[in-house]
Amino acid sequence: MKKFYQKIVEHPKSILTLFILAAVFVVLLFTMKSVSLPVFLVLAIETAVWINVSIPYFKDSTVFYISYLIISSIQLGATVDYAILTTERYMEFRQTMDKKKAVSETIAAVTTSLLTSGIVLAVVGYLMGAISSHGILSQLGTFLGNGSMLSLTIVLFVLPGLLYLFDRFIEITTLHTNFYQKRRHHHESK
Repeated sequence: MKKFYQKIVEHPKSILTLFILAAVFVVLLFTMKSVSLPVFLVLAIETAVWINVSIPYFKDSTVFYISYLIISSIQLGATVDYAILTTERYMEFRQTMDKKKAVSETIAAVTTSLLTSGIVLAVVGYLMGAISSHGILSQLGTFLGNGSMLSLTIVLFVLPGLLYLFDRFIEITTLHTNFYQKRRHHHESK
């Protein structure tokens, strides 16, 4: 098993990233019983990761390879919970309300929890970045702070839009959904 992991780490970072993303996707696939939701969740968080690791390029600064490997995994693992919480609330609300109301209620329901968790992670990261005199640790702290805020922003502002836009596709590709339908509800009440 050790040789298996050594081979993965020795491969280019894109192979390692794909391996990690596939593992997260499979876990989400089975826990959410959906083909589409894992795609949206991984896409949302991975977009934040890509933005995060591209910031040093635009600042013309160097990125330690190990920092890239570590932060890619940690940011995905630590912040995918934001996307899971948001998506689970949306799916719950869709059982009793239309998609517009469900998005609105989801944002209202999750914002405080997400802000608390995201800001705590960001503050810890930024403090580690500011206090550490070791280059890699300092860079990891800054990456963690930026990554937390980027993931939080994408989950609060982009993911709800994806859930709204792809609502019907999500319903079709997710097991045991019973989304609220205005027409059905209207006819049942007559």
